[in-house]
Amino acid sequence: MTAFSEKGVFLCECHGKVSTVLPMDEVCRFLQHRHPGLPVIVADDLCQPGVPPGLIQRHGIKPVVLGACSQLSSKLRFWEEPEEAAVDPFSVRIVDLLRETTSGWGAADLVDRVKLLLWAQVTRQAKFNNVPEQALKVHFTRPLGEISRRQFFEMLLPRYRVIPYVQPEKCVGGQRCHLCREICASSAVVIDDNGVLIDKLRCQGCGACAAICPHQAISHPTFSLAQLDVEMEGLLLSDGDMLEPRGVAITCQSCLASFGKAEINPFGSVPNMLPLEVPCLAMVPPWLMLRAFDLGAQGLAIISNKEMCQLGLDCDQWQGKVRFVQELLEQWGVEPERIKAFDGSRLEPELAPLAQQVAQLPPTLLRSCQPTTVPDSGPLLPSLIAGMTQKLAPASGGAISAGSVPFGRLELDGSQCTACGLCALHCPTEALHFLSTGDSCQLLFEHQSCVGCGQCVKICPESCLHLENILELDRLNSPAEAIFEGEIARCKECGAPVAPRAVIDKLRSKLDAAGAQTSQLEICPACRTKAMSGMAASRMRA
Repeated sequence: MTAFSEKGVFLCECHGKVSTVLPMDEVCRFLQHRHPGLPVIVADDLCQPGVPPGLIQRHGIKPVVLGACSQLSSKLRFWEEPEEAAVDPFSVRIVDLLRETTSGWGAADLVDRVKLLLWAQVTRQAKFNNVPEQALKVHFTRPLGEISRRQFFEMLLPRYRVIPYVQPEKCVGGQRCHLCREICASSAVVIDDNGVLIDKLRCQGCGACAAICPHQAISHPTFSLAQLDVEMEGLLLSDGDMLEPRGVAITCQSCLASFGKAEINPFGSVPNMLPLEVPCLAMVPPWLMLRAFDLGAQGLAIISNKEMCQLGLDCDQWQGKVRFVQELLEQWGVEPERIKAFDGSRLEPELAPLAQQVAQLPPTLLRSCQPTTVPDSGPLLPSLIAGMTQKLAPASGGAISAGSVPFGRLELDGSQCTACGLCALHCPTEALHFLSTGDSCQLLFEHQSCVGCGQCVKICPESCLHLENILELDRLNSPAEAIFEGEIARCKECGAPVAPRAVIDKLRSKLDAAGAQTSQLEICPACRTKAMSGMAASRMRA
């Protein structure tokens, strides 16, 4: 296979349907200005089997973004011929220029919108690496209604669907963390002696497991959070007064697919609401919603469609996350009505009023601020909230308890705790730490690392833990606090550490109640073994 050193953008004229409406030269100059040296090829008939391979060979360029029509997405498989010009369809993003040009927008809005849509995909693909074999699932298309003979034979050809996969080197293991298994609506996450695995046959590719993993150990190759982050950054590019006030509409693939069958662009009346596609809204965490505002979005729509959702979920499933984000925004002085979740079947009557409402509000301060730096590893949400708090309300305290709060406040009944450390051992984010020295032990709790999963409460044998799902803003950057402190009992024979005093006292109370001996509780294993050996030797001499 021929190796191509350059990657670029292909734009289709669509027999003049696009090029007569859209100034292609201006679009090309914009992309090359934003990315000097970026090859942008304008051609025609990209949906015809022989055209793209010929362009690839002639220019020596692999396309990463295609500006064409919606038909092209179903024809990418033809690009596999000839073999030396093959293009991995998962490495290419398509912007439907034909639909954009037939939406009836003014010339200025149309050009600005197309520029942003294309640029967002260019930046997005910079974060695409590849699709490993473990993330490919074979599936066959299902017919809808009557089909032709050719369509029948095409159905027999296997297709591939990209699904999330586990990166073992980042995963802490299913014995300690099983948040991914609990969130999976398809029961596709398997935890066994080999670690955490995803069952390809069951997986629907929604990405909910990738969104909830606190260690970023589960990756969706074509919809990673890094890709979605830079795509939003491209959509919200600060370059003049393009489509202001600008917003983002996060929409699932299935919902967008249903729009694709319609002749009218569902965003036709709101050119400044730019779509961000995800596999399923189950993959949209509060981090992604807040990140949109951090990058300068003035409004955010969360669009679902129960009838089209692969999991059969409706917009009520996302309302808890939305309420949490709304209360957080209000805490910072940002109008909560800037974000709304609704059913895609009512898109036009819902989206247009949201855009109009946002247009009547003053710009947020975040539009003129530098975005918060995203950490390379670890939980993303605490650092984002801390960064946005610093920009919007540096002295802000307060607590957020509305909706689905992905944080927790842990309280402990010290009179019941035995300092066994099981809670810390099973904490998936290490929000709990059990520290033991020669004379004392501590159980430390770090609020910003807690995701409110409640695993510590479930595992506690003494039922002495209480968790409240709440975010306390003034504790995000605070050091871990000791919620339990106790003494370490020492061996009566040699003085070596034996166990926390709380454990020994608990055992003594139970043994006393049963009339059993308790004299050995404060003897270390070494001294106990020595004593037993001495007793055995005495019996032998006798």
